[in-house]
Amino acid sequence: HGLATTQTLSKIAAENVANAMTPGYSRQKPLIVTPVAGTGAGIVGEIRRELDVSLVRLSRLENAKMAKQEAIHEGLRNYIAFLGQPGQGTSPVDKFSAFQASLTGLANTPSSVGAQTAVTLAAEDLASTIRGASGSLANLNIEVDMEIRYEIADLNQALYDLSELNIQRNGYEGGTPQAVVFDDRVDKIVDRISEIVDIRQTVAPGGQIHIYTTNGAALLEGVRVNDVTFDQATGTVFAGTQDITPNRPGVLGLEHGGLTGLIELKTDIIPKFQLQLDEYARSLMQAFEGADTSLAPGQAGLFTDNGFAFDPANLSGLANRLRVNDALDTTKGGAVWRIRDGIGASTEGDASSSIQIRAFLDALNQSAGSDPGTDIPASITVAEFASEFVSHQSVTSARAERDLNAAISAFEVVNSARQNASGVNIDEEMQKLLIIEQSFAANSRVLTAVSEMIDTLIAAV
Repeated sequence: HGLATTQTLSKIAAENVANAMTPGYSRQKPLIVTPVAGTGAGIVGEIRRELDVSLVRLSRLENAKMAKQEAIHEGLRNYIAFLGQPGQGTSPVDKFSAFQASLTGLANTPSSVGAQTAVTLAAEDLASTIRGASGSLANLNIEVDMEIRYEIADLNQALYDLSELNIQRNGYEGGTPQAVVFDDRVDKIVDRISEIVDIRQTVAPGGQIHIYTTNGAALLEGVRVNDVTFDQATGTVFAGTQDITPNRPGVLGLEHGGLTGLIELKTDIIPKFQLQLDEYARSLMQAFEGADTSLAPGQAGLFTDNGFAFDPANLSGLANRLRVNDALDTTKGGAVWRIRDGIGASTEGDASSSIQIRAFLDALNQSAGSDPGTDIPASITVAEFASEFVSHQSVTSARAERDLNAAISAFEVVNSARQNASGVNIDEEMQKLLIIEQSFAANSRVLTAVSEMIDTLIAAV
């Protein structure tokens, strides 16, 4: 038994060393048993994987938390970069400040065609910036939709892979090298699932793996998979027929994982950002419509909805349709003096009058009356609105980055402990190989001595 045992031990140690850098590999540990009491001959009874189940479970949870924050942060990063920050010259705050300054300049020199043109150009620049932000947000929404489809496809594939492994499990006897490799394959798939959704794993008496969300919704029970689907129209996530939508009261919803972060972007963050943009566009339109005494009922003011006046029933996507009135466009028969006399004026008025211009400036200091869904106080004025929503969106992105960094730190601590418990220490394995080599040599010497004794006895006969 001695030579066979040392050969098996040597193979296990070599396997550990060879897979020291293999992701998901768990250190193999041989269990030495004595088959017959009193014989003193030990053999490898079984091979076990070195695992700390609590650390595995905790690392998967922290992995899910990290993946959620990463999805939110990565989703917002490019949009916030496009939106810009105050002082960069490209953000809505800077564009509005330039527009307001041009209006103030025109109020001091109302007869100046150059000042009238400057206001028109600043208004177009502001409208273009708002449209650009809305377009960037729409692109983010498309990307999130695509990522949700990818994540769900990967999740379902992983569940079906586990289902197939559950079928194969009966073919592997516990404690064998084949069973150890098989269990490593299972753990890799479960680790991947934990990046997508937060889960808990149970093992049935027959060894089959069951996967549930942390709140108890079944994803995999034996060989039965509850396919995960997403209804874009309602923002509902299903596992089979069970609602597992994140942050939805009364359901066993998801809490963490990359899919949860994407769903939060899709159903909460992006709609709120879009509402803020639409409400800002509305506040600009209504401010100039309400202050313009030259307008007839239903006539559009300085800022329009693709040429039309504001329609409360058509708020959604308004930021993407914000345009300056063609009445100021000289290439379309308009005239820039209307910014002084009123957009609806049919004839040019007193060149020295700044009454209408000052009415526009006063309107910017009125309450915007923003929708409560924007999380922006209704008391915020039109002039303050741009700064308020840019700050809100930037803070949301900064908070996502902060939460991601915290989640990464927490995961690294737990995962490091998991690796220390189940990973391979090459120095230790090499020391084991030296001891095994010495044991092998000792067993060989015993066999040599026995052989020599037998030869001597035969020669004596």
